[in-house]
Amino acid sequence: MSKVLILWESNLNILPIDPAEQAAIFGRLAGITKKALDSGKVKDWGIFPGGHAGYSIADESSSETLTRALQFSPYIKLTVQPVLSLPEVMKVMQSMPK
Repeated sequence: MSKVLILWESNLNILPIDPAEQAAIFGRLAGITKKALDSGKVKDWGIFPGGHAGYSIADESSSETLTRALQFSPYIKLTVQPVLSLPEVMKVMQSMPK
C-alpha cells in the first residue's frame, strides 16, 4: 500500500458566508474524515493554526485517494504527494548501479 501526504486547504471562494451553512458543511466533512481515521486508512490528520488548511497522512492506493478526495470537492482543495519510507529509499539506493 502506498503512503501519501495530503495537504488540504479550504476553498474560501466556494464556502457560503452564512456561519450555520459553513458549520453544516464542515460537520459533514469532519464526519468523512473521522470515518477514514476510524478505518485506519488515514493515519494522521491535523489542522494548521490559521484554521483553513492542514494535512493528512494515509496508507492507500491512488484510486482510494481519488475516491476520498472527490468527497471533499468543491469545498476543500487537495495536494497529494506520494511518499517513500526510509527502508523503501534504502532499497532503491542499494539497487543503483555501482
